[in-house]
Amino acid sequence: MKISVNINPLLNKNKSGIGYYQAELLKAFMESGTDADFCMQYFDARNRGKTPPPHWLSDCRKECCKAFPLAIYQLICGILPFPYKWLFHEKSDITMFFNFFLPPFVSGKGILVVYDTVVKDCPETVNLRNKLLLKLNLRKSIKRADRIITISQFSKKQIIKHYGADERKITVIPCAADRNKFFPAPENTVLPAEIAEKYGIPEKYYLYLGTLEPRKNIARLIDAYAAAKAKADVPKLVIAGGKGWMFDEIFSRVRELSLEDDVIFTGYVEDSHVPELMRYAMAFCFPSLYEGFGMPPLEAMACGVPVIVSDCSSLPEVVGNCGIRVDPYSVSEITDAMLKIIEPEFAAEQKQAGIKRAAEFSWQKNAELLKKLTEEPINE
Repeated sequence: MKISVNINPLLNKNKSGIGYYQAELLKAFMESGTDADFCMQYFDARNRGKTPPPHWLSDCRKECCKAFPLAIYQLICGILPFPYKWLFHEKSDITMFFNFFLPPFVSGKGILVVYDTVVKDCPETVNLRNKLLLKLNLRKSIKRADRIITISQFSKKQIIKHYGADERKITVIPCAADRNKFFPAPENTVLPAEIAEKYGIPEKYYLYLGTLEPRKNIARLIDAYAAAKAKADVPKLVIAGGKGWMFDEIFSRVRELSLEDDVIFTGYVEDSHVPELMRYAMAFCFPSLYEGFGMPPLEAMACGVPVIVSDCSSLPEVVGNCGIRVDPYSVSEITDAMLKIIEPEFAAEQKQAGIKRAAEFSWQKNAELLKKLTEEPINE
């Protein structure tokens, strides 16, 4: 069986959740004992702005389209059904796209990954460029797909609701935490000095990690932190992640509340530093307004770190009975959670519960689901 995979999400220097999901699932799939023959395909106009494919893809065949960037091709396809086969000539049984977009006329069966329907559920939190591309292509891509992968039961329900997708075509393959990377801090250890110095991290801290954008609800988190600080001696708040869009309000809120010495912005965190930053946090705060899954809270739980998450979208499905769930629009609920989550006895209970919950998710299990899925269209 020949499988072609578009790997553009893997080639961005600052990978988002889509890039991480594709990397972990694809790597586990390739290590699962599959006898599939892979070809990795990507758009990279004149080799600009991309990193080389990961080393674990070094033995795979690769095809590169240098005619134009992927975003331009998506715009073209939103107007005209420009065949993918004209750009990539590999003859495959299956072609997979991991980024909401399945082009017309791919080789073999088409498998599409759709992470969420945020453009329908919370359109105000999507930047103009992504909103345009999703509106142009997502409905068409879902209709073209022979199989659809999504990452939570919540997202599956929303895909059916908004796009009328056939439930039988949709398979839920969730995210998981790599427990070789995300595990509790050894006893009597501290955050490595080089990481603490690089990002300016104090000994005790709350952590948010993710893109700085409206959907992540960071401004309310800052308001809640200010209220918690007024009530008790609380750790500093570390906000880690690259700038997305409409992030100015986040920085201005810190200035307005005179929290410059208490809220630390790290910028984008290197992949190798994320587990260390996660495992030494006192609590992980993720009051996002909307998530298709929400991988960071799961990684935090795998590290034995108590979590605060929103009581909406997919997040209750991820954390189960662990952590504290809050109304993301209620600053007072987030404040109360930030005070409760660091109580020693409660935190100790949450540590064990979170580790147990995170262990229920596995990339190896997910790889088996994908392996089964790739066999089904061929055998129909």
